[in-house]
Amino acid sequence: MLQRILSTTILSTTALFAVAQDAAQAPKEPFFQVDNNLLYAMLALAVVQVIFIVSLAGIMRTMGGTGGWVKRLVEKGGRGASAVALLLLAGEASAQAYKGGDTSMSPTTTFWLLFGINLFLFIILLVQMNILRALTRAVVGATDDERKAPATGPSWADRLLKKMTRQAAIEEEKDIVLHHDYDGIRELDNVLPPWWLWLFYGTILWGVVYLVNVHVIRIWPDSVGEYKAEMVQAQADVDAYLATLTSTVDENTVTFTDNAGTLATGRELFNTFCVACHGADGSGSESSVGPNLTDAYWLHGGGIKNIFKTIKYGVPEKGMIAWKAQLQPAEISAIASYIVTLEGKGGATQKAPQGELWKEEGSAPADSNTTAPVDTVRVAMR
Repeated sequence: MLQRILSTTILSTTALFAVAQDAAQAPKEPFFQVDNNLLYAMLALAVVQVIFIVSLAGIMRTMGGTGGWVKRLVEKGGRGASAVALLLLAGEASAQAYKGGDTSMSPTTTFWLLFGINLFLFIILLVQMNILRALTRAVVGATDDERKAPATGPSWADRLLKKMTRQAAIEEEKDIVLHHDYDGIRELDNVLPPWWLWLFYGTILWGVVYLVNVHVIRIWPDSVGEYKAEMVQAQADVDAYLATLTSTVDENTVTFTDNAGTLATGRELFNTFCVACHGADGSGSESSVGPNLTDAYWLHGGGIKNIFKTIKYGVPEKGMIAWKAQLQPAEISAIASYIVTLEGKGGATQKAPQGELWKEEGSAPADSNTTAPVDTVRVAMR
């Protein structure tokens, strides 16, 4: 009977490889690549499982007797396994269409077929092992009470907890009771838990390591050095972020910045594009084309937003070109911030004020008794 089971299963598996595929079915991209080595391994696994199934069936038949229920179960199981294999073969064959001379099966399909066969054989193995355990218990005569007898002594969790805490047992507490009490409350002289002691020793060891590495050999930075390094990195991050705003900042979103790198960039751009009309220090002169940028009087509004707008769009009727075609928004913002810092830094030959006195919103109102600017007094005396 076992030989017939093995022969039927092997012949059924072999026949499955010869099933034709449907030519009209479009090929699908497999989840993973299947090669011949993998197929051979799956086939070898199936053969090994069949060998184990046959061996276990022989063992069960010997333990259960030649005429017992185990033999009938094996016989029925053998016929069932053969029937299932043949049904799989028939179902696969009925779903295929003739392809002419090509009767090969794709590697992916072969893999999944072998996977299903191995899974089916594995389930049979599990069932056989369960039956074999039951037969073994029946032969040995072990009862459920004997198998479920509780283990004596403390569990591993109790032993671990005792090692970590070194707590005295209840029957030993009388030996560690201190000879004093507070309103009837007594105190036990328990030792410190080992986990606490090791944690304490670890902090001491870490303190020594930190002291040596930071203050003796100085291979680790101290808190001040760490702070400076973090500030440098933060400044680099800010500069990198500002560099990404070259296409988003405009006259409505621009803000003043006192960042040293930004102001340095603004000064370089000012010296390149603005000195010809406003002078080297931005204060101009009586013969300069552009107005004084260092006083509080502005022709087109002061403040970072108005300055940015004037640079960006220019004042063509007065000779101020629009710089938006030559400068990036971030560059215009840097120039505008630099110009804001020039207030009150004009030289003795600065150009007379022009326009209106500009006060930022929210700032204190100008004092009516404030003396007029030096340039205004100088112009009035002429």
